[in-house]
Amino acid sequence: VFRLWINSLNIDGGQLYIHNLFDACKEGLVLLKVLDFISPGIVSWKNVEMKANNKFKIIANYYYAVVLGKQLKFSLVNISGVDITNGHKTLILGLVWQMMRYHTLHFLAEVQKQKFKGQEVTDQTLIDWANNKVKGAGRSSAMRDFKDSTLRNALFFLDLLYAIEPRIIDFELITPGINEEDATRNARYAISVARKLGAVVFLLPEDIVEVKPKMILTFVASILSVEK
Repeated sequence: VFRLWINSLNIDGGQLYIHNLFDACKEGLVLLKVLDFISPGIVSWKNVEMKANNKFKIIANYYYAVVLGKQLKFSLVNISGVDITNGHKTLILGLVWQMMRYHTLHFLAEVQKQKFKGQEVTDQTLIDWANNKVKGAGRSSAMRDFKDSTLRNALFFLDLLYAIEPRIIDFELITPGINEEDATRNARYAISVARKLGAVVFLLPEDIVEVKPKMILTFVASILSVEK
C-alpha cells in the first residue's frame, strides 16, 4: 500500500516510481521528496545530500527526514537517522505510515473545503453523499458504513463511479462478485475506472475485498474529489 501511495503522488512528473519501498528509501532522498510533496517547501534542499554515496551522508538524510517528521508532529520518539540507516524496516514503515496519514487527512480537509464549503466532513457525511449519489443514478446498491461486508464485491463502488460518469462503466466486465476471484476482479476494475476519472487511488483490490474501513474511506473520498 505504501509503495502504491508514493507512486500515486506523481512526484517529479511521475519520474519517482518505486518497486521496493525499502530499496527506494535506502538513501533517504525518496522520503525527503515525499515529505516535500505532502508539505510543500518543508525541505530545504541545500541541507540534503543529493549524492548520498556513503553511510555518513545517508545518515544525514535520514536524520533530516526525522527532524522534518517531528516538525509535522509525527510520533518519532527515540528514533534517529542511524536507526533507519541500520535497516530497521519497522521504523521506515512507521514513518511512511505517518506520512500517508498526514497526506490523507489533508486530502480530506481539501475535500471538505471544496465540496462541503468548509463544513466538517465525518464518516457519515461521506456515506450519505455516496448513497444519495448512487440512488440518484437509479442504482439499487447502498452501504451501511465503511465496515459493511457487502462492499467486498465492489458493486457499490462501481455504481458510485457510474453515478459520477455513466459512460465510463462497461457492465459486461462486471461480475456478481460472489467468490473471491470475481470480487477481486470487480475491485480491480473499480480502481482502474476511478484512476481514469482522475482520482488519486492508493488502495489495493484486496483492501476492498477484505473491507478495510480506513482504505475504503479514502477511496470514497477520492471518488468524491473528481465529481464535477
